[in-house]
Amino acid sequence: MEQTVQKALNLLEALVRSGQPRRLTELSRELGLTKPNVYRLLSTLSILGYVKKDPATTLYSPTLKLWEMGSMLVRDVDLVTIASPRLRRLCADTHESVQLAVFDSGFVVYVDKVDSQQPLKAITSIGSRLPASATSTGKAILAWLPSEALDQAIEHVKRYTPLTMTRRRDIERDLEETRQRGYAINRGEFRVGVCGIGVPLRDRTQNVVAAIGVWGAEKNILGARREELAHMAIIAARDISRELGFVESTPSARKPAGELVT
Repeated sequence: MEQTVQKALNLLEALVRSGQPRRLTELSRELGLTKPNVYRLLSTLSILGYVKKDPATTLYSPTLKLWEMGSMLVRDVDLVTIASPRLRRLCADTHESVQLAVFDSGFVVYVDKVDSQQPLKAITSIGSRLPASATSTGKAILAWLPSEALDQAIEHVKRYTPLTMTRRRDIERDLEETRQRGYAINRGEFRVGVCGIGVPLRDRTQNVVAAIGVWGAEKNILGARREELAHMAIIAARDISRELGFVESTPSARKPAGELVT
């Protein structure tokens, strides 16, 4: 590795992580470099716009240029592009159909999907809008959104099957159960006999921005394999969330295993 580049990046990381302006002497001691070496590196980083020096205090601090560059990278992150390979792997692992959905004014919109070889197909297509409160992906998103999102979903509630929940208190109870277990369940609330497991996706802001769902016939989804399917969906969602910039809490602050992505 080019030593000058390595030293410059180590110096920049030390400035960023310190959380406060630093003196040249302190940086020299911390990095094990001579003061003239650190001075040259700081001067170069200042010219390039990554570091600024306070003339009054001679303290050095990082600028927002790193944030600007990071923002440009994040801006170009595409949810479907990132999630697509993981959706296909999840479909292959579970042998069930998989969907990717985002929330929009009380509905979920499916932006990607992978169909399995199971005979039950074509319930949705890319671009389909389904009621959020009657789908596993919709519930997985609603459970972690502000109450205003539930207000929007309630406006579109109607009975699709005998299992569709139409009372707000029942939906709220179901969403609380979703938060407790870490994933949502559709028990056939939109189509009789068609069930699903939904898991939320988070991005760099720590907010839920989408959900993935594994769906199929009731006996396949909510039968003996339910916990296995849920676990695989949670792992897939965690991987996608990390690529979207989500950083999990420290081990001491983590919730039970079923809530790794929440």
